[in-house]
Amino acid sequence: RDRGAEPTMDEVAVLDTVFKNEKLNKLFSPETYHILDYDQEWDEGRSNPYFPEYRTPVAKFFNVDCNTTTGRYKFGDLETGAMMTLHFKTMPFSNNKYNFSEPFFVYDMYAEVTHEGEYFVEHIVKAEDIL
Repeated sequence: RDRGAEPTMDEVAVLDTVFKNEKLNKLFSPETYHILDYDQEWDEGRSNPYFPEYRTPVAKFFNVDCNTTTGRYKFGDLETGAMMTLHFKTMPFSNNKYNFSEPFFVYDMYAEVTHEGEYFVEHIVKAEDIL
């Protein structure tokens, strides 16, 4: 794998997930949202508790890490004034059913939202439910 390439999440899939959430779509709309910041980095090491198979002797020979990423989006909505930091964790994914491969599968996603002085956390995708 080319370590010079930075991981890039499919922004459309992320936005679809956000706008489908009942609690978040009241504060953020496709017409008035704005992405302020984005970051996604490769996770280092093989210590991810969700993927113990990377700590086997054979996997250690072929892998320096779990091929997972951690990232975040920072959103703002121009109409409501709400702000959101969307945190996500991904794993490599290959969908052979349709011969289409999305490079990242989101296995954990939650949003930290502030709006009119109130703060709440909304879990969108829970690792315990997916894995």
